Amino acid sequence: MTALGSDASASEALVETLRRHVGLRGVSDLRLDTAARTILFRRENAHQGEQPEALAIHPEDVLRLAALTGRSEVVTDLRVANGGALTLILRDNLGGTHWGHAVLMNAPEPRQPHEALAERARMADLGERALILAHELRQPLFTISMANESLRLMLDRPDTTRSRLQTTASRIAEQVLRAQAIIKRTLGQAADDSIPVRHTDVMAAASSAVEFLEALFEAAEIAVELDCGGPSACVALGRVELEQVFVNVLRNAADSIQSRRAGGWDGEGRITIALEGKPGLMRCIVTDNGAGLSADLERLAFEPFFTTKAGEGTGLGLHICRQILNKAQGDIRLVSTGDRNGHEGARVEICLPRGTGKRAAASVAAA
Repeated sequence: MTALGSDASASEALVETLRRHVGLRGVSDLRLDTAARTILFRRENAHQGEQPEALAIHPEDVLRLAALTGRSEVVTDLRVANGGALTLILRDNLGGTHWGHAVLMNAPEPRQPHEALAERARMADLGERALILAHELRQPLFTISMANESLRLMLDRPDTTRSRLQTTASRIAEQVLRAQAIIKRTLGQAADDSIPVRHTDVMAAASSAVEFLEALFEAAEIAVELDCGGPSACVALGRVELEQVFVNVLRNAADSIQSRRAGGWDGEGRITIALEGKPGLMRCIVTDNGAGLSADLERLAFEPFFTTKAGEGTGLGLHICRQILNKAQGDIRLVSTGDRNGHEGARVEICLPRGTGKRAAASVAAA
């Protein structure tokens, strides 16, 4: 009994030390009040009928916490209204954004904050580079796997021509080179200014991306319409990079349509791609009739690591698209097209200055 008592005392002392050192605090009945932008919770040993405590949090973190609806065993960081920050551990989800138990931790500033911040920045940069590398490599690897499967099927068909085999083999070879270029660029072994500027036909790149994702659209019963009757435009961006932008945007549109269907909608999925031209400027508009998005999501969608695909997305697709377009003095914008009549959807606007150089050679879409 003495030994057990000593162990219990030691454990209590350890917990008390943690409480003082990292501001550890156990609470219960934690809820998110989206309208008030606060989290409500009850302190330990709260008396029956005692009012819950409220803590105001950053508006963008309200959206992040709302995205965790229904999930248990969650660890997330929040910024509080007074400029501080805390780590939140959530357990025992009781439905929606309501958890039975939670732990709040608020670590004090270190004695040498400038050194800690510098180290944190280095680690964040390294982590972002690693995730961007993984995200970008996923695309050529997916293309290679699809092309390899097509090659296998063609070898079993008697009507397969040598030309088709060569085209598929070339696609694999191109994507291997692209994967190597991604690794080289990410590791900083090649400067951006060492890559010659090529000019790409926008609608040709969009058409190539649609062709590559054809199987996805067929399986999801999504109709894709390219409005090629308008003006043509070339931009100062490589073919594969522009295709990568379109593939990311089109995949997100398809995911949004599937998300709307998961909510009970049974309509036909539709994506349209149209080009608008002005002197010196090109704007390509990709519209879908998916689930749409809120004003907060419009603002956060391009932040690195922000995703609404819990457990699936990396939150880097649109962030990388913006980086690619910024290299060519362009930009990308995401807006909702929903209205009061129940129509859903979103619109992506890709804006780039028109190019005047040599058109890039034909390529294949990066998945």
